[in-house]
Order: sequence, then structure tokens, then C-alpha cells
Amino acid sequence: MHYTHSFSSLLLVACAGSISHASYPIQLEPTAANIRHAGHIYFNIATGEKVTTLIDAGDRQDAVSLQPGSEIWIADTGAQCADQGFSTEFFFGLDDADATTPTSLSLNAMCLDWGDIAPDTVVDMVQVHWVSDHADTDTDSDSIADGIEGFAANWIYWDAMNGRSPQLDCTALPIILFQLESLPGEYPEDTATLAFWTADIDLGASFGTSLTFEIGDTDSDKQGASVHNPRLDLQDNDSDSIPDIDHDNDGLADWGWSIQFIQPGTVDLDNADSDDDILTGIDGDPAALATAGIVFGSPTPGHAEMDTAGNWEWVSDGPTAGVTEDAFALASTTNPDGSGLMTIAGTFFFGGLECVADPTFGQYTPAAHFQAILYGVGSVACPWDIAGNPDGTPDGSLNFLDVSAYLSLFSQGEPCTDLAGNPDGTPDGQLNFIDLSAFLAGFAAGCP
Repeated sequence: MHYTHSFSSLLLVACAGSISHASYPIQLEPTAANIRHAGHIYFNIATGEKVTTLIDAGDRQDAVSLQPGSEIWIADTGAQCADQGFSTEFFFGLDDADATTPTSLSLNAMCLDWGDIAPDTVVDMVQVHWVSDHADTDTDSDSIADGIEGFAANWIYWDAMNGRSPQLDCTALPIILFQLESLPGEYPEDTATLAFWTADIDLGASFGTSLTFEIGDTDSDKQGASVHNPRLDLQDNDSDSIPDIDHDNDGLADWGWSIQFIQPGTVDLDNADSDDDILTGIDGDPAALATAGIVFGSPTPGHAEMDTAGNWEWVSDGPTAGVTEDAFALASTTNPDGSGLMTIAGTFFFGGLECVADPTFGQYTPAAHFQAILYGVGSVACPWDIAGNPDGTPDGSLNFLDVSAYLSLFSQGEPCTDLAGNPDGTPDGQLNFIDLSAFLAGFAAGCP
């Protein structure tokens, strides 16, 4: 699984007269399908470490020892109506090349969701997920799907996003974009289920590159993060006399997240032909188009939210982390010219959290938001503390064990030991005495 990342200048949401919204969200019927949690991937963008857990094969999804701190915001999927006898998870075909139903969208549609979080929150790791019926292979015989050439998705995290107009149109500011390429699909392939994958994308490391980001900045201090939109509390782009950071004026920062799939054979992801045309040199087989989508469900149990199909309301704003509003938006990005414009197609919902069986399908109606998990900065805040415990994890103190661990990693050529070398002090892609000196200087200076 490869990734690329970009920052907020690449995509802007602008007010436009052509954008239209219904006065209330449009109800959709869910696409119900049997899905299986095929696997979980831990990927550290700084070190390149990748750990795949095959849940479908019975492996346990144990925590990785160097993962960051605790979950700080959760809209998790699962069987929230288990007490009523339901165990179904719901899949929405966001990018369905074969769909014939009136609610199906064209390829490359974007799904946006939103919620509230404490201002000045630093995110150290994100969890993303996708559902796919793309047939995958295992040419290296390790029982793990190799990934599908040309199958990718963009995950974007947004400041100042709220599900009402005109804020959704005019004020949402992207913080950071991750494009994950060669996503795995179904292996072994079957017709009875769809493969459900989750991935924890670790944005920082004990040392080296960091892509941690801050949501809802109020003071232009990134709080140690690498990426942010400064001083949102001073911006009022929709001219409603309310800062964009908190449209609903509840003391919490409005934020959002989105996903957009890229089907094989539709985009030049790797730019192997070295031109600026994303439609030439395309990656993957155009005939390999298949359904790709997301799983919908309610927030982690215990978070207050209620909605009904007949009486839709914005209910869930409040101080509880993890609360989201029971609706989502769809957008169209049909302009491959790089202009960055995006048209909001509308706001939708599935019908709420009532655990009542549908008389036709015998399933409860899912909530209208999809899974998102944010992780905060871990308890190990010192970049030079990289060892000490019996299992090799940081122990909270600096001593010869940390120096020895760094030297061992350095001698093995590990990329994470590249700490310096460029004139501005950033890593230069080479391992030499400059990196050793940078580590020893930081070690000698200690940690806060």
C-alpha cells in the first residue's frame, strides 16, 4: 500500500451559485451486503513499517507496540443493535461502476462527513477503511492480498466543516490529504461477501518525518503538529458574524473527513510517463472497475444521537467526543483540470439509529455517517527515547539503551534514522555522521 500526501492548497471549497441543496436531507435506502473484515493494516508513513493482520483468517487485531496514544474521536461501525438481535453492518456503494439504481453515483464521487471536537486537537494517527469487491491476487504466496494496481482512495481531513448550507459550501478548509494507492481487495475472491479493510495510518514516529495535524487552531500555535490552518477563530468566510471554527456556537471545533475512490484504469497515479496529464499512462486495467465503498454505522455506543426517518433533526452537537450528526454529504469532482473546485451534490441520510427491523429486508436502518477514528499524541513525547523496556519499546528515560538502539538501526540502514543533512536541518535521504550528530545532540539536550 503506497501513499502520497498533500496539504490544504490543493483543494478548496468555494461558494458558487450553481450549488443547490434541498431544505432537508434526502433519505436513501441502504445497500445491504454481507461483508467480512478481511484484514487490518498498520502503516507508519515515517518509517515505512507495515503490519498486516488477517482477521478473516483468525488473526487477532492486537495493538502495535509503537502505535500512538488513545482514541480521541470515534465514529465506529459495528452491531450497535446487537441487543435486538441484529448483527448487520451496512455498506454504501460510493463508487459503483455496475450500479443501476437511481441513487447510484458516477465514478469519483466524494462522500463527506463531519462532527465536533475540542479546539486545538493534535492528531497523531488516523484510521481509515474501505469495502471492495475487486478481485485481488497473492502472487508471493504469503496469504495476503497483493493490492490492486490503480485502485486508490483520497482521504481528506477538514477544518470548519458543518453539514448545513452555506457553511458546507463556503468555509470548509482541508488540512491534509492522503492518497493510498494499490489498496487490497478480495482475496480469496468469492461472490457471497465483500472484503472490508481497516488501516491505521501512523502520522509520526519517535523521530524522523511527521505528518501530525492540528484541528481547529485558535492561536496559530500548531501544538507540536506539522500541519494546520492558522487562527480559524478569526475567519468568517460566510459573513454570518460567527467564526468558521464553530458554526453552531457550542464551544467545539467543527471538523470533517471525506473519502473519494479512484478506480483502476481511470487515473495516472504514478505518472510513469512523466507528463502532466492524469488521463494518460493510466494505472490498472480499465476493465477491472468494480464496487468500492464505505461501511456506515452509529458512533461508539453511549454517544447520544437519535433520528427517525419521519422526523429528521440535527441532534448530536454537544460536548461528548465522538458525537456526529446523522447525515452525510456527497460531492462531485468532475473537473480533472486541477482547478480544485468541488460541487456539493446534496445532503443525505439513511434514517437513524432505531433498532427496528425493516419489514421488507428484516434489517435495522443504519445511521448516516461512516467510520472514522482519530488517535491523539502518545504518552512517549521524547523523540530520543526509543528503547529501554524488555520488549524494546521506550521506557520514559534516556540512557545508553537508547543510544545503542539508534546505532543498531543506523547500522541496518533504517530510513527512520535519517534525521538531518539538508541546510534547513531536515533529512536529506542519506545516512552519515550528520545524522549521528543530530541524534547525539538531541539526546544530550534531553526532553521537556
